[in-house]
Amino acid sequence: MSNRRYSTITGAEADSLLQSRLAELRRLQEIESLTNRMAKLLQALNHQITLMQLGTSSVADVTANWIQIVRAVSLAANSMMVYNEEDFKNGLPTTERLVRCALNDIGAIVSNLSEEQDGGKSETSEET
Repeated sequence: MSNRRYSTITGAEADSLLQSRLAELRRLQEIESLTNRMAKLLQALNHQITLMQLGTSSVADVTANWIQIVRAVSLAANSMMVYNEEDFKNGLPTTERLVRCALNDIGAIVSNLSEEQDGGKSETSEET
């Protein structure tokens, strides 16, 4: 035979116990709801951080090219200083046109851009 003791509870005690368990269930459901909301917010934060990383990469690319941009603007501005009075007789002279050229990995001008994209087997001429 077992030595278990069984206690009997009254209806009021059972009702009180049931109410406390229901209150605990409501708190646990609220915690679950808040946890799910926090998980969704963390996923959204992860997405925003990924977008920021992509944007940071783009800013880094522009920053890396900034010296070339400044040089191009400087070159255009300096070209305005070499005009003489003859150039102003036919109207206001403009800056020299700047041309963008695709460069390969070693800095040589790519003569045929489609061949460069197909495998880099195009002939290139050195930039002067």
